[in-house]
Amino acid sequence: MRLLYIYILFFVFISCKKDPHINPYDNDDLNPPNLNDTNYFNNPASFSAIQNNIFSPYCADNPGCHDGTFEPDFRTIESSYSTLVYQPVIKNNSNSTFQYRVIPGDAEKSVLYARLLANDLGVSTFDPNSQVMPLTADIVYDPQRQHEWHSVKDILISNVKQWIDDGARDIFGNSPMEPNKVPEMRGCIAFAAGQTTPLNREQPRGNIYIPSNVSYVDFWFSVSDDLFESNQLTYNQVKFSEDLFDFDNQEFRSLEVVANPITETGFYSSTQENFYHKYTLDMSNFDSGDLIFIKIYVQDDVNPVTEIPTNGSDYQFIKHFSFTVL
Repeated sequence: MRLLYIYILFFVFISCKKDPHINPYDNDDLNPPNLNDTNYFNNPASFSAIQNNIFSPYCADNPGCHDGTFEPDFRTIESSYSTLVYQPVIKNNSNSTFQYRVIPGDAEKSVLYARLLANDLGVSTFDPNSQVMPLTADIVYDPQRQHEWHSVKDILISNVKQWIDDGARDIFGNSPMEPNKVPEMRGCIAFAAGQTTPLNREQPRGNIYIPSNVSYVDFWFSVSDDLFESNQLTYNQVKFSEDLFDFDNQEFRSLEVVANPITETGFYSSTQENFYHKYTLDMSNFDSGDLIFIKIYVQDDVNPVTEIPTNGSDYQFIKHFSFTVL
């Protein structure tokens, strides 16, 4: 009986023995892939390849250039894409030919492609007074054309063109969505009816001063849209109110939309704006000391009616859309 007990304990002991540890990396078939055979940029006209072959080595590495100092920002593949596709140009040519830095499907209308091109003399075809990109390879800084860019530019520029013409897809192959922003305020100015000199205003962009002896005032409004000229917008109404927060009870008045705009300085003093929308206001119902706020209402083809300015707008915008009777 005692011997049987010993045998039972022995079998229990050996059955509880821990299984040996298996290291999967001991298997010779699990070697890592040969990285020399892996090509992550097998399509030279993909955005990943363009970032790797052009933007990173030739653009982002130039201090004070596209290294985040200003847009387009070529430091990362994400910042490059987000500051190129359907992004409005900052520097245009003398004919204002270009609207966006990259227009998917149309390299010829994309300023990115245009800024890479030069004639046989090395002069920019985008604008003779502009430099060719990349800047360090421009004829002004590299008159002997010794920059390495010149040995590879033909194929690299053709890759940029193909990427744009093929739809400017992102790194995942997705097609970009065409933007459709709401119309934006650019300015409000006023003239005594029949006059060509704008009425004075609180500087630099505050409320308009209207002399009490002026009978009628021509108000002009400038708005911008990312897809339409402002004279193509619809709805086109205006309201006037003594109370900034009581526009709901004020009547809509129809704006006149002219075919040929006047060009004046708007809210942004550094730029000239086109003013297409006009309303002539009878001043007989206003007294000296009155402060009147203005709102206009326009609509594009997608968004609901846009109110300019809104109650949530910066107060500088709100003051710009107001007048005081002297």
